[in-house]
Amino acid sequence: MNGGTEPAATAGRLRLALAGLNRRLRKDWPDELTPSQLSALATIAACEPLRVGELAKRMAVSTPTVSHIVDALDKQGLIARQPDPHDRRICRLVASQAGDELLDELGRRTTGFLADRIHQLPPAQQSALAAALPALEALATAAE
Repeated sequence: MNGGTEPAATAGRLRLALAGLNRRLRKDWPDELTPSQLSALATIAACEPLRVGELAKRMAVSTPTVSHIVDALDKQGLIARQPDPHDRRICRLVASQAGDELLDELGRRTTGFLADRIHQLPPAQQSALAAALPALEALATAAE
């Protein structure tokens, strides 16, 4: 037990809270962009240039699955494929200007939404949330 709270109970509440927030944040996404496509685009933008195989590994999906995602992002003009300078059989993925702009806009909207919701919380809950951020960040970046 940690602080009188069972970790499994905390995990269940956290999972439900994150799922609810995620559902609400997805309302701001373009209809033609799936969660997998958005995840791929964000990963590409953060790690570019990225090979298709590396993207599949980072997303924990098969290469054929990520290839379909990449094709959809390419058709939407959100990424570009660049030849590898050392091996022409390999292409590297980068976010296009449209992809970067979409990520920036979604980031602004979701951050604005969350800031508004946090502002509506009582000061004690705002402080508690701020105090919990290091633990949440550690959970998000923990090795698998």
